[in-house]
Formats: sequence, structure tokens, C-alpha cells
Amino acid sequence: MARSDTATEVVLVDGARTPHGTLLGSLADVDAVELGRTALDGLLDRIDVPGADVDWVSLGNAIQAGIGQVPGRQVVVESSLPNDTRATTINEASGSGLSAIALAADRIAAGRAEIAIAGGFESMSNAPWILPGYRKGRRYGNVELEDSMLLDSLWDVTLDVHMGEITERLVDREDVPREAQDEYALESHQLAAEAIESGAFDDEIVPVETSSETVDQDEGPRPESTPADLADLPTSFREDGTITPGNASKLSDGAGAVLLADGETAAERGLDPLATLVDYATAYRDPDRFNEAVGDVVEELLERNDLAVDDVDAFWINEAFAAQSVYVMDRLGIPREKMNPQGGAVAFGHPIGASGGMLAASLASQLRADSDVDRGLVGMSIGGGGAIMALLERA
Repeated sequence: MARSDTATEVVLVDGARTPHGTLLGSLADVDAVELGRTALDGLLDRIDVPGADVDWVSLGNAIQAGIGQVPGRQVVVESSLPNDTRATTINEASGSGLSAIALAADRIAAGRAEIAIAGGFESMSNAPWILPGYRKGRRYGNVELEDSMLLDSLWDVTLDVHMGEITERLVDREDVPREAQDEYALESHQLAAEAIESGAFDDEIVPVETSSETVDQDEGPRPESTPADLADLPTSFREDGTITPGNASKLSDGAGAVLLADGETAAERGLDPLATLVDYATAYRDPDRFNEAVGDVVEELLERNDLAVDDVDAFWINEAFAAQSVYVMDRLGIPREKMNPQGGAVAFGHPIGASGGMLAASLASQLRADSDVDRGLVGMSIGGGGAIMALLERA
């Protein structure tokens, strides 16, 4: 269905995110809710909007075992927002943060909110181990622990396989060489390191206070890696496979959020938005084809808005696996220089429920800083066969 030209304009006023922390790295002693609070309060600190004027908060979080009741609401209560602020928690696996943003945009477009905050938060370092079925006890024998990080975010329950194995099936179908995956991964690390060195992320990052230090820079990129280093890594999902720890997204921690508003409300308040959230789309296939849904959703969003690949200046598409990114670039004809131009999840990591909020904040920041970037897509695949993508344009 084509979007209505009379729809309410939804603008993205600003975005903020924590640094990316590697698994058991610098952010390991900060729980998910605290990461979310840090991003949310950091966002509020930079915008002239009283907390009482925020109508709704929508936050994604994917690994919820043991995290406590309605974690999105926990973030709001711990933040500087009033306790009567309405909040919703979204769990759509990797798409959680961007789904939260899309729902906030819908709420504004429907006239049910004028100002909303949306994004996501995740601490993979603090995901607990669980004992399924143990409530009834065990009379005899060993008990096996299960990793909630794996179960809640990295495992397709329908197919009973890891998302990496599903991606190896994509590699088989589409003939994506390991060499192409490793080359893409190496470029991701180099681009990420260059962006950090240039200060490209400085304005969007909110420092995180830990028990031992203040973390104010992304960790994860390894630009010193060589093609030989990546080629020597063992495969992760098949003995004769292609996916390795070097060409797949890192396990990580982080949070990110954006403030959205009705265009008229933003103008009345004298807010200077970074971008207009023009449209978003979702696509679904069989769970075994979740990688391909990313290509589907890009095509749908471009067609619906009468755009071609050449009309988009930057594609911030989450690098769940380098194989997926290579496939999407080849299928759609996306030039490498437009695909995650400041590095991606292969270098930084993919804190599952947080990535949508963090990537949206980064694209918005690029729209502010780079005069050559007027239009961008941000999105990712979703476990279960899906994908979500949003179209942002310079305001």
C-alpha cells in the first residue's frame, strides 16, 4: 500500500547512544536497564524539551530472561522522566529498536502523541544462564544449563538452528565466497576505526559511568587485522563453512534512542530536527530466508517512495553477517562506499535489541554532519524470517 501524501510529518529531532561495548568488555558491569537510562537521559540533556512533555516512550529489548518486569518501563522510571510517562517494551529480536521507533512514528502520525522517545537497549554480557523445565525439579541425573543469549536472540526456534547456520544456507544458495565475506569484514573494521579517529561519533555518544572508568568511545574495531588473520580463523557453524568470528557481528552491549515529534509541534517549539522519518516498511519470508527479507524490504521501501538505489546516499543496514551484507549489495547494486560507510556490526557489535536505536542515531548524526548525505536507509533482518527498514531524509 502506498503511503499517503497527507500523512502527518514525523521528524527526528535528535539521537543519542552509548558506546558499543564488546562482550564482557568495558560495559560488562552495567546492566541493560542502566544502559537504556543512560542513552535516554543523554538524549534529554541535549534537547530543549521538558520531560513532562514526552507523551510516550517505546524501547526495544530482546534478551529478557531475568531482566525484570517490563524493562522499557524500568528505564523510564530510572530516568529523569516523570513516573507517569507512558512506556512500551518491544521484543522483535534484532528489529526491536527500530520496530520501537516505527511504532512511535505511527503513534505520532495517528495523533496519539506529539513527542515520543524510541530506541533500544541490551546487555549481552549480563544475559543469564537458565534451567528450562527445572521448576518441577529433578530426581536424578545431570542438569544442563541453557544460555539465554543464545536461546532468546541467536537461535531460530522454529528451525531449531543458529542464525549462522541459516546464513550458511544463504551462502550455499547465492554462492557468497568466504573471501568476499572476509574482505567486507576487513573494510568494516577499517571504516569503523577511521570514523572513530575522525570524531564522527563524538556528538552522538553519551559516556557511560562504570565501576572503574568512564567509557566514551566504541570498542570492537580491529583495523590491524589482515586478510591472512581473517583467513586463519576457524568456521563457527560448519566444519566446511564460511562464517567465522571475524566476518560475523560481535556480541556486544549498548543502547540508543531518538526523539521523534510531529512536524508542526517541532516548529512551534523552535526545535531544529535532523531528519524527517519519511516512511518505513517490513517484509517477511520463511524463517529459513530471513537474510533475503532484507533485500525485499529495501526494494519495497524504495518502490513505495519512487526511489532508486542511486537516490539513497547511505545504507545503514545492520551487519548481522558479512555474508548477508555482500548478498544485499550484490542483489540491489549498492556501491560499497554507501553501505555502512562508517563501519558496522562486524566491527562494533550487534547488541540485539539496541541496534535499531543506535543505528538510527548514527544515521541522523551523519545527516547533520555530512552535507553530501541527504537521504539514508536504516534497518536490519529480524529472526523468524523478517526485516525492517526506515527511510530518513535531511530535514
